[in-house]
Amino acid sequence: MEHLWIYTSLILAIVLFAKILSATTNTVDVLWLIVLGAVGVNIGILPEENPILEAIGDWGIVFVMFALGFEENVAHFLQGLKRSWGIAVIGAIFPFLAGYYTASLFGYDFNVSMIWGLTMTATAVSLTMVSLQSEGLQSSHAAIGIMTAAVVDDVLSLIGLSLLIPIAISTQLDPNAALDLQNIGLVFIKVLLFFIIILFIGIVLFPDSLVLEREKAHGKLFKTAVVVRRFTGVRKLLTVYDGKFTPLVMIFVAMSFGAIAHTMGFHPAIGAYFAGLFLKEEYFIYSKNEKLLSNKKDAQFVINHLAYTIFGPIFFVMLGTKLLFDMKIIFSVFPAAMALFTAVLTLQILSAALAARYTGSYKWHESLMIGFGMLGRAELAFIVIDIAYVENHLLTIEQFYILMITIFLLNIAVPMLIKWWKPYYQGNKALKILGITLSKERDASRIL
Repeated sequence: MEHLWIYTSLILAIVLFAKILSATTNTVDVLWLIVLGAVGVNIGILPEENPILEAIGDWGIVFVMFALGFEENVAHFLQGLKRSWGIAVIGAIFPFLAGYYTASLFGYDFNVSMIWGLTMTATAVSLTMVSLQSEGLQSSHAAIGIMTAAVVDDVLSLIGLSLLIPIAISTQLDPNAALDLQNIGLVFIKVLLFFIIILFIGIVLFPDSLVLEREKAHGKLFKTAVVVRRFTGVRKLLTVYDGKFTPLVMIFVAMSFGAIAHTMGFHPAIGAYFAGLFLKEEYFIYSKNEKLLSNKKDAQFVINHLAYTIFGPIFFVMLGTKLLFDMKIIFSVFPAAMALFTAVLTLQILSAALAARYTGSYKWHESLMIGFGMLGRAELAFIVIDIAYVENHLLTIEQFYILMITIFLLNIAVPMLIKWWKPYYQGNKALKILGITLSKERDASRIL
């Protein structure tokens, strides 16, 4: 607490400097935020660990995901979800194999290999979506594919975390210990309950349309919900007193969904994304002096500033502070870190892109963007490292550095690759390999 205000001022100065650098160099600000965060902690002006600042960063990523969901159309999301199962499954298996076999290649045991694999599994969707948003691609087909695949990917990673970490801990303490099936079953129940609750809120408490609501035949439960909403529902809250408290109500909804997700074992940002997804434009319409008005744009302006200008960037600065430079250890582990980085980079891009192309029927330029977008590693990866290294001492300091360097490099690669691929994605540049056109094909009729 003693230096909190100094640290806060320094972080906001870094955010401002990163924004200026981003605009000046025409690069993604996320990259600068992470790099400057790493520099700040290593020269001693930022703390290695600060629960308050990290909590503020968590708020930021909740705002970011809520804002992204708010910009998205739920119909597009559901359509993307149907196409993204293969991307999520295949895009999780191959990074796991990359981590597992790279650890084995350097002579590490089964437990360490499993931890390496699990750390490389989950996608940091927040990093990717902010990078896409910086490039104006947050509503593209590829962005929807990445978001929906990452949701499924997080479910698979959560299940993997519940399975593999207990195995590693139990076999280290007692090679003959049995796996606690009760805890695994509890995780499955939590995952199921999370989606049941989310779907109930989305379908019953947040109906699609006032018009559809009147025209459809509904059961008693739904009719009861309609009566409740008339007095205390989201629509009523969003427009109370002509929308004076709309941003506050939106933040309350985001945090409430985040709390549900956190209770069920997910990152709160996943819940916040669904909260934004369920809020429709018509919920912000109210009547004043016999005129229909909407306060959506004003509320969205506030939310976007909280997400992309103030709180969201703090998350990425604090993400950069996770990497401390001990040059002696870094030089000793550099070959292993580069091997792991190269393996995950290659297999993640190829597996996700090919899965997008052949199981999701995305076009080649979209498939490659999805492959690049699935590279980031953040929240769940750090949870795995914390459990394995800090709490249970399953990793050595050298192995810890290998994983941290790899995650850092992967996170830096995401905005750089998205920036590089953008002109190919939009068809402004052409790329053909082995007779296959990987970039977007330009419309000849438009050229003529």
